[in-house]
Amino acid sequence: MTPQSPLSEELRLHWVLHEIDEQAFAHELVLSKHPELRRAQQARIASTRAALSALDGRLAESAKRRRTLDGEIAAFDAQQKHFEKQLLAVTNQHQFEAAQHEIAAVRAKRDVLETELLERLDADERETAARPEKAHAFERAEAEGAALFAKLDAVAATLRAELSALDARRDHASGRLEPAARTRYLKLRALRGGRAIAAVTSGACGGCHSGLPPHALQELRRAEKLLSCDGCGRLLMVPPQNSATA
Repeated sequence: MTPQSPLSEELRLHWVLHEIDEQAFAHELVLSKHPELRRAQQARIASTRAALSALDGRLAESAKRRRTLDGEIAAFDAQQKHFEKQLLAVTNQHQFEAAQHEIAAVRAKRDVLETELLERLDADERETAARPEKAHAFERAEAEGAALFAKLDAVAATLRAELSALDARRDHASGRLEPAARTRYLKLRALRGGRAIAAVTSGACGGCHSGLPPHALQELRRAEKLLSCDGCGRLLMVPPQNSATA
């Protein structure tokens, strides 16, 4: 294996830019995940809020319906008493049978309403018993959301401050390149998602993972010039021996 030669000043600056851009890329990647984390938590809050609101809505609607049922049952009770009084005043069999028919009809209607009322009371009891759990789920989602959003805000503030510092370091390092080299670097960085330079790892481009031929690897180890990746066009560099990725 050909030993790696010391880096020229130009290559050293390119490696500095590579490390700056890798840090910036990692920070941007973390920040890019924040909106989805927020949306997921907001969806959870909305879901638990909707579940609690729907339960409260059902209880309110059922209470309204029960009041209506109570009134209708009371009205049928009054009708039944009226027909029972008429029954005491009948004078023939026909009138007796007619009164009995009216009483039976009223009772049947009243029974239907009482059945609905009992079913609603049972359902309301179950809903009322389930409410504390749903309320707790909503409160927990809100509390966890507040904690998550505060954490994301703090992380974002730190990362943006670090990105600003990295921008300053990049400007300084790229400003020390020859104009043509600086222009090439900046264009590639814009075209390749902020990563103009790729470290060669395991004989492949660290950007697109395209394998490199042996002669290219040997030339890169000589550290005499930059080569471009045939796969992605990034500038290729073998990590210096004292770098973390070497």
